[in-house]
Amino acid sequence: MKKKISYRIEEDSLGKVKVPKDALYGAQTQRALNNFQIDSEPFQLVFIQQLASLKGACAIANYKSKLMTGKLSKAIYQSAIDISKNIFDYRNQFLVSIYQTGSGTSTNMNMNEVLANLVKKKVRQKIHPNDDINKSQSSNDVIPSTINICCSLLAENLSRTILNLCAVIIKKGYENKDVIKSGRTHLMDAVPLSFEQELLTWGLQLGNCGDDLNWFIDECELLPIGGTAIGTGINAPKRFGKDVCLELNKITKSSYDTNIKFESINPNERGSMISSQDHILAMSGALLRTSSSLTKICNDLRWMNSGPISGLSEITLKPLQPGSSIMPGKINPVILESILMAAAKVVGNHQTITTACLSGNFQLNTMLPIIAHSIIDSFYLLTNSCSSLIKVVETFKVNTENIKQNLEKNPVVATKLNEIIGYDLAAKIVKEAYKSNKSIIDVAERMTNLSKSQLKKLFDPKKLI
Repeated sequence: MKKKISYRIEEDSLGKVKVPKDALYGAQTQRALNNFQIDSEPFQLVFIQQLASLKGACAIANYKSKLMTGKLSKAIYQSAIDISKNIFDYRNQFLVSIYQTGSGTSTNMNMNEVLANLVKKKVRQKIHPNDDINKSQSSNDVIPSTINICCSLLAENLSRTILNLCAVIIKKGYENKDVIKSGRTHLMDAVPLSFEQELLTWGLQLGNCGDDLNWFIDECELLPIGGTAIGTGINAPKRFGKDVCLELNKITKSSYDTNIKFESINPNERGSMISSQDHILAMSGALLRTSSSLTKICNDLRWMNSGPISGLSEITLKPLQPGSSIMPGKINPVILESILMAAAKVVGNHQTITTACLSGNFQLNTMLPIIAHSIIDSFYLLTNSCSSLIKVVETFKVNTENIKQNLEKNPVVATKLNEIIGYDLAAKIVKEAYKSNKSIIDVAERMTNLSKSQLKKLFDPKKLI
């Protein structure tokens, strides 16, 4: 039997609205829930957490500017921090879809209304969501600031995880530094390299991804808060943005600042992060690069693990679950496949962010919610993918005997003969080795003046890398 819902009547500038009696939100949130029916996907909880933290910092900044009493400022701050620290207790209060007004106003008002009702219980007076909670603010600077905060925090977390993955890859390579294997270009046999060299290349790729992320973190730590509607700072004290960042840094242990460097010269500098989200597009580009690197590494591992009989079988991944509902004993590279799908989703998110970032008309980008949701999703997917890949790299076994046999059969090692007998004769030796299925040493001994002992020294795998 469906539980009967009790309602109360709330009122805003458009009139009266029925709101569930137990809801902490008010009229504007309810209008948003009624109006935005495309999808029920809300903002991720990390966004709501950081939005709450920002509201707490704004309350302190308003007190410093003598626009708010200490009692009210403290009550707003405490309620905001409570939401941030206990977000799961409040998740049912923040259900507005990301497919809403492009400025994210409905979500900003959702937070304002929830805080107003929480604060009202503390100070025992009427609290207005706009006049009190949203004082000196606009959705147009609050939502972009929250996006920046989320990106900087999540990028730092991803950067640390990438660093951990690089360390595991480098360690695995060092443990197998004496294993020499066939290189491959165009998926065809090429000159040899060490297992360590192959893995160090992966580590370098990922390290560059981490460097990219760290570069863009600095830009995301500049917040447009205090710019209000279009970046000019109307209805906000001059130092509001600076004061907000100072308080926010205490809450998040970060290094946020307003992006006004020369306020007297360029007071509208904050507007660059309100009218445009190109810095988020750049950060998404760094995530796209990470996605590409993970895709390359996972595909390499899948090829190296292929077989085990009719494939390369250079490594054996740890068996995690049955791979087939019909073929007994089959084991598939399931974690790698899951990472590849996550990486593909990041590519899709980047395309969404790219399209959304093209929608900055005049003084405001009007696709902020989908930008926020997409890039947060990418951060989570990549961070969890890197963590999953750590376990794969730590646990796979190197099949040294298979690698050795493949290398011994690889005629392309004749490349070493180029500098002694020339490319053309070396090519003939390779073709003959393929055709006769004989070792490169046997064929080269017959077709050159080099002795077997000379050839063995030339083709020493350690000298070939």
